[in-house]
Amino acid sequence: MKADEVREFLVSFAAAWAAFDAEAVIAHYALPQIVVSGGQTVFLESEDEVRASTESKLADFVEAGVNRVTFEVTGIELLPDAAARATGVWHRGGSGTLPDEPVAYTVIEDDDGILAIVAIDADGPDVSAD
Repeated sequence: MKADEVREFLVSFAAAWAAFDAEAVIAHYALPQIVVSGGQTVFLESEDEVRASTESKLADFVEAGVNRVTFEVTGIELLPDAAARATGVWHRGGSGTLPDEPVAYTVIEDDDGILAIVAIDADGPDVSAD
Protein backbone atom coordinates (compact mmCIF):
# COMPACT_ATOMS: atom_id res chain seq x y z
CA MET A 1 0.00 0.00 0.00
CA LYS A 2 1.26 3.47 -0.90
CA ALA A 3 0.35 6.85 0.57
CA ASP A 4 -1.16 7.94 -2.77
CA GLU A 5 -3.47 4.91 -2.70
CA VAL A 6 -4.61 5.78 0.83
CA ARG A 7 -5.24 9.38 -0.28
CA GLU A 8 -7.31 8.10 -3.26
CA PHE A 9 -9.32 5.94 -0.87
CA LEU A 10 -9.99 8.97 1.37
CA VAL A 11 -11.08 11.07 -1.62
CA SER A 12 -13.51 8.32 -2.65
CA PHE A 13 -14.75 7.92 0.93
CA ALA A 14 -15.33 11.67 1.26
CA ALA A 15 -17.16 11.74 -2.08
CA ALA A 16 -19.52 9.01 -0.84
CA TRP A 17 -20.35 11.03 2.28
CA ALA A 18 -20.68 14.23 0.21
CA ALA A 19 -23.18 12.47 -2.07
CA PHE A 20 -25.15 11.26 0.97
CA ASP A 21 -24.86 7.81 -0.61
CA ALA A 22 -25.15 5.27 2.21
CA GLU A 23 -24.29 2.27 -0.01
CA ALA A 24 -21.14 3.96 -1.31
CA VAL A 25 -20.09 4.86 2.25
CA ILE A 26 -20.69 1.29 3.42
CA ALA A 27 -18.52 -0.04 0.60
CA HIS A 28 -15.52 1.70 2.23
CA TYR A 29 -15.75 -0.23 5.50
CA ALA A 30 -14.19 -3.56 6.45
CA LEU A 31 -16.00 -5.94 8.78
CA PRO A 32 -15.91 -6.07 11.66
CA GLN A 33 -15.71 -2.30 12.03
CA ILE A 34 -14.59 -0.51 15.19
CA VAL A 35 -15.90 3.02 15.78
CA VAL A 36 -14.71 5.15 18.70
CA SER A 37 -17.05 8.11 19.02
CA GLY A 38 -18.34 10.23 21.86
CA GLY A 39 -16.02 8.42 24.24
CA GLN A 40 -17.60 5.05 23.41
CA THR A 41 -16.29 2.11 21.39
CA VAL A 42 -18.79 0.34 19.15
CA PHE A 43 -18.10 -2.89 17.27
CA LEU A 44 -20.13 -3.22 14.08
CA GLU A 45 -20.04 -6.83 13.02
CA SER A 46 -22.42 -6.94 10.07
CA GLU A 47 -23.20 -4.91 6.99
CA ASP A 48 -26.67 -4.24 8.45
CA GLU A 49 -25.08 -2.66 11.55
CA VAL A 50 -22.79 -0.52 9.39
CA ARG A 51 -25.80 0.48 7.26
CA ALA A 52 -27.86 1.48 10.31
CA SER A 53 -24.97 3.54 11.71
CA THR A 54 -24.31 5.24 8.36
CA GLU A 55 -27.98 5.99 7.68
CA SER A 56 -28.35 7.40 11.21
CA LYS A 57 -25.39 9.74 10.72
CA LEU A 58 -26.66 10.87 7.31
CA ALA A 59 -30.10 11.54 8.85
CA ASP A 60 -28.40 13.62 11.55
CA PHE A 61 -26.71 15.66 8.82
CA VAL A 62 -30.02 16.30 7.05
CA GLU A 63 -31.72 17.24 10.32
CA ALA A 64 -28.90 19.70 11.09
CA GLY A 65 -29.21 21.30 7.63
CA VAL A 66 -25.87 19.96 6.40
CA ASN A 67 -25.68 19.72 2.63
CA ARG A 68 -21.92 19.98 2.11
CA VAL A 69 -19.38 17.45 3.39
CA THR A 70 -15.63 17.61 2.75
CA PHE A 71 -12.62 15.84 4.21
CA GLU A 72 -9.20 17.44 4.69
CA VAL A 73 -6.36 14.91 4.94
CA THR A 74 -3.82 15.95 7.58
CA GLY A 75 -1.58 12.88 7.63
CA ILE A 76 -0.94 9.40 6.30
CA GLU A 77 1.34 6.98 8.10
CA LEU A 78 2.05 3.66 6.43
CA LEU A 79 2.05 0.73 8.85
CA PRO A 80 3.27 -2.86 8.52
CA ASP A 81 1.14 -5.58 6.96
CA ALA A 82 -0.70 -3.51 4.32
CA ALA A 83 -2.19 -1.05 6.77
CA ALA A 84 -2.06 2.71 7.27
CA ARG A 85 -3.23 5.35 9.73
CA ALA A 86 -4.85 8.37 8.13
CA THR A 87 -5.82 11.53 9.98
CA GLY A 88 -8.00 14.35 8.83
CA VAL A 89 -10.82 16.73 9.56
CA TRP A 90 -14.42 16.46 8.40
CA HIS A 91 -16.00 19.80 7.47
CA ARG A 92 -19.80 19.88 7.21
CA GLY A 93 -21.75 22.95 6.18
CA GLY A 94 -24.88 24.24 4.51
CA SER A 95 -27.89 26.04 5.93
CA GLY A 96 -26.86 24.45 9.21
CA THR A 97 -23.38 23.45 10.18
CA LEU A 98 -21.83 20.97 12.53
CA PRO A 99 -18.45 21.53 14.17
CA ASP A 100 -15.38 20.32 12.33
CA GLU A 101 -14.54 16.78 13.41
CA PRO A 102 -10.93 15.60 13.61
CA VAL A 103 -10.73 11.86 12.98
CA ALA A 104 -8.28 9.03 12.47
CA TYR A 105 -8.82 5.94 10.37
CA THR A 106 -6.89 2.72 10.32
CA VAL A 107 -7.18 1.27 6.84
CA ILE A 108 -6.17 -2.12 5.54
CA GLU A 109 -5.64 -3.52 2.07
CA ASP A 110 -7.05 -6.91 1.20
CA ASP A 111 -8.51 -8.62 -1.86
CA ASP A 112 -11.35 -6.05 -1.89
CA GLY A 113 -8.93 -3.11 -1.96
CA ILE A 114 -8.36 -0.52 0.76
CA LEU A 115 -11.01 -0.45 3.49
CA ALA A 116 -11.41 1.40 6.80
CA ILE A 117 -11.43 -0.94 9.79
CA VAL A 118 -11.13 1.52 12.71
CA ALA A 119 -12.60 5.02 12.93
CA ILE A 120 -11.76 7.28 15.87
CA ASP A 121 -13.30 10.73 16.30
CA ALA A 122 -11.98 13.66 18.32
CA ASP A 123 -13.59 12.30 21.52
CA GLY A 124 -11.60 9.08 21.22
CA PRO A 125 -7.83 8.67 21.61
CA ASP A 126 -5.54 11.39 20.23
CA VAL A 127 -6.16 11.82 16.50
CA SER A 128 -3.63 14.57 15.83
CA ALA A 129 -1.19 14.08 12.98
CA ASP A 130 2.38 13.33 14.04
